[in-house]
Amino acid sequence: MSRPEPVKLPLTPIFETGRGAAYQADAVAFLQTFPDESVDLVVTSPPYDGQPKYQKGEVYDRAWYQGKFLAVTAELLRVLKPDGNFVLNYRSRRYNKERGLIQYELVFWLRDQGWLFVEDFIWGKPSPPPGRFNQCLKDAVEYCFQFAKSDSFRFFPENCLQPARWDKRDRERRLRLPQNHVRVNEPSGHGRIRVRAAVEMARPSNLLIAEPEFGKNPANHPARFPLVIPEFFIWLMTSDAEDLVVDPFGGTGTTAVAAERNGRHWLVSELYPRYADAMRERLEEETRQAVLVPVSDV
Repeated sequence: MSRPEPVKLPLTPIFETGRGAAYQADAVAFLQTFPDESVDLVVTSPPYDGQPKYQKGEVYDRAWYQGKFLAVTAELLRVLKPDGNFVLNYRSRRYNKERGLIQYELVFWLRDQGWLFVEDFIWGKPSPPPGRFNQCLKDAVEYCFQFAKSDSFRFFPENCLQPARWDKRDRERRLRLPQNHVRVNEPSGHGRIRVRAAVEMARPSNLLIAEPEFGKNPANHPARFPLVIPEFFIWLMTSDAEDLVVDPFGGTGTTAVAAERNGRHWLVSELYPRYADAMRERLEEETRQAVLVPVSDV
């Protein structure tokens, strides 16, 4: 069975490789050039609420999310394959004594749009920046919401197995307990086959521990996620070198770098010229390396 040709867009890229291309373009205009059901995975992080809007004295507010952002996700719903996934990294800012609610409202808005809300992954940061308010702790958590078009979404946890956190004696003890490997009907729900408590390698949880991005930031991007975040979802939700990963809010190109390093096709866009320039320079530097070494596991 022949594979489909990689998606080619009627736009001029600012950078391209044999596997992908980056564009300086509006997110909606970028996505409108895609064929229907042509994308396997979307990993993106839109501007956070209250963030300055291109240094023009405006900010991204509730109206922007209900208007522009939902126009972007409507296009994503069209271009995603029936078994594709959409991962949204987002965290509402704190307004003095209260946390913003857009991070939760987005889930309901997207469900109303036709998305299936699959999972909320938690990105935990061991060394978050200092807090700025007297009556709260340091903000060490962000969400990565997983959405899909249907319940047939692709999912490959065997690609992301991690060493189990129990020692050899504990594994031996657990193997003697039938509820860990034989189905039993307990009122508490314990004993389901999926427990597999004695294996040496186990599925990861939905808690992702990763430091914030501390590398060089020539464009002063305010909210970059580390490479391990998109890389984790690329391995969890794609399985083939022909799979296409897309980021319509490309920022400085983290999703593109993760896809390039892990042998996936990719297409990304960024509207703001300063970030687009930084993304192009980063991708040029990345692809000059003789050997692309995958980043560490989450």
